[in-house]
Amino acid sequence: MPASRHTPWILCYDIADPRRLQRVYRVARRHATPLQYSVFHMVATRLEILNAVREMEEYIDCRYDDVRAYPLLSTDKSITFGRNRLADNVMFFQKTDFGLEIENPPCT
Repeated sequence: MPASRHTPWILCYDIADPRRLQRVYRVARRHATPLQYSVFHMVATRLEILNAVREMEEYIDCRYDDVRAYPLLSTDKSITFGRNRLADNVMFFQKTDFGLEIENPPCT
């Protein structure tokens, strides 16, 4: 993956201490959109995601905490069921040859 290419990422963490959790959450919110508890979506270059994770690294204890970032293939579609934690007016779109395509259809 080219370093300058914007890619969708899933950024997630498991933090053992409530104080560290709050700090990591604040960093994640500055960089990404929350999807679920401790799970975020971010469209970024490899450098941008590394910078976000490095910023979180200042607040974690590596013996107990875990921060991960997973790149998503832009051709993948997300499938969701149940309660949508995003605001009703927030949707993710993917650019296709035919225009924009909704990646997270509303739950019916």
